[in-house]
Amino acid sequence: MQTANVNVPIRVDGRHFAITEAIRQHAVHKIDQLHLDYPRIIEAHVVLDLQKHGNRHFAEIILHCADHITLEASATTTDIYASIDSAALKIAQQMRKFKARHLASYRAHQRKAA
Repeated sequence: MQTANVNVPIRVDGRHFAITEAIRQHAVHKIDQLHLDYPRIIEAHVVLDLQKHGNRHFAEIILHCADHITLEASATTTDIYASIDSAALKIAQQMRKFKARHLASYRAHQRKAA
């Protein structure tokens, strides 16, 4: 059984500001830390945006997973690193929730068959 996402292509795009290498590495590190619960990640896309007046940083993470599953999470804070962290926590919670729902459905079908 695979315990980590191996060689996941991760795109980090910035809107209205240039992405530094430190920000890119932080985003990639957060995506690499996501555990492989149920949906196997095929591709990850991180969109970072500096909104008007320069005091709101927006981060959005989009995961394209196996079996046509797409998970999205976004966060807005005053710090770009905090936005990335918050969005990564939200997407991890969505993955756990999806796995729990999937397993509950699977177990219900197993009980009916027995």
